[in-house]
Amino acid sequence: MERSSNPTLFSIQALRAAAAAMVVIFHQVNAERVYGGGTTILGGWAHLGYAGVDVFFVISGFIMATVTAGRFGSPGGAIDFLAKRAIRIYPLYWLCTAAILAVLFLRPGALDPALSDKSVLGSLLLLPLDGGPLLVVGWTLTYELYFYILTAMALAMASERRVPALVAVWATALAAAQMLPVQGPWLSLIASPLGFEFIAGVVVGLYWRRLSIGASVSLLIASLVWLLIACGLLVDTPDRGQAAGVRALAFGPPSMLIVGALARLELAGKVHVPRLLAAMGNASYALYLTHVFVLSISGRIFAGLGITGSVAGNYAFFVATFAATCVVALLVHHLVERPLMRFGGFAWTKLRDSSLRPLGLRVYDRGQR
Repeated sequence: MERSSNPTLFSIQALRAAAAAMVVIFHQVNAERVYGGGTTILGGWAHLGYAGVDVFFVISGFIMATVTAGRFGSPGGAIDFLAKRAIRIYPLYWLCTAAILAVLFLRPGALDPALSDKSVLGSLLLLPLDGGPLLVVGWTLTYELYFYILTAMALAMASERRVPALVAVWATALAAAQMLPVQGPWLSLIASPLGFEFIAGVVVGLYWRRLSIGASVSLLIASLVWLLIACGLLVDTPDRGQAAGVRALAFGPPSMLIVGALARLELAGKVHVPRLLAAMGNASYALYLTHVFVLSISGRIFAGLGITGSVAGNYAFFVATFAATCVVALLVHHLVERPLMRFGGFAWTKLRDSSLRPLGLRVYDRGQR
């Protein structure tokens, strides 16, 4: 028997954990290059860990299509949506950026000198910037905010039945933009092929419930075959497929199929997710933001103690730092991120009820559709 019509999809949380872990491994490759003493154990497919970001973008589109169902045609709902996404994204990101600013102020020589030339305000606001924000992983959040703004515009002005048409128009316009010369961070953001990944997530978010169990299994198998072929083709190329168009084609479609198939199979009770994976999925944002700090600190410690520089030492470095990133993420999620979100949610609810409702702007409380 299938579960409720509005289930908590732990399989998607587990997929978020896997995507974050892929990004950690991708950055461990660079950490080994810097702190590994000339010895290399990470190579090959570890370089493809950047694809975790592509999985995140598809999941983001899927979640947006799911949480906005039944809430279109409401300017107040659009404002409420953006406020809640800002509460989700900004506070922890600001703390991590503040840590970088503190190091730049206290020990500027400890970081890349190029960071001193980046816009602090642009970084804090996650505006499109040449070279990205101060926090290296923050560039993906700029994309997320762009996606959220487009979602909010649809919530404010469109009816739900027009969502598929809006998605089709966006996809068509984005495809046309690939034929045009694009310069500057703002236009590069708008015209980026990575937008197709968010579109793919929205599409699967609209139609995943229509999949049969057999079709879901077939799609899951097909996605894994696609990934194996894509990884095999890209792993030995100079940039390993990191160009936006290449990665969108290589990892967007299989991520879409995996998300839809796992969601449908879990709804039917065919997928059961271990609690630890679900917990890491909940902490995936904290893992994504904090792992670069853990890798840097761990690398300095291991190199300073002379542990790295051999195969055994580098394996110890890899395992210990990966475990440390997960532990730190869980601690930050429970001790910092969740309290910040609770406080932000409480403050926004008070502000919303005292400002939007008196203006007659319709909003949706938790649990309402």
